[in-house]
Amino acid sequence: MAIDTRPFERLLRDLCPPVRARRIADRLIRANLLDTSRLRALALALYVDEQVTRGRAKTEALEQAAIDFGCSYSTACRAVYDTFNQQTIKQLDEQRIKLETDK
Repeated sequence: MAIDTRPFERLLRDLCPPVRARRIADRLIRANLLDTSRLRALALALYVDEQVTRGRAKTEALEQAAIDFGCSYSTACRAVYDTFNQQTIKQLDEQRIKLETDK
């Protein structure tokens, strides 16, 4: 079964050439070092964020992400909002730990 490495390749596109990104993604996924579903969610969230930063409405960015990633609109929404919630929780935890160490 072929593994879809495109989400990881999108994340690496500014760091290395596409062929190298594909090889890196393939190796990491085959070694079970990457969670492909979380990776896809992150790629979707970054894609939507990039589109919104360029001035596109969030709903339009979500629709385009669903088309480009070959998923449903609700999957794109879930990926974006779950990723946002995970990042927020992580930031709050880091702040809590910092406050506890400052005491």
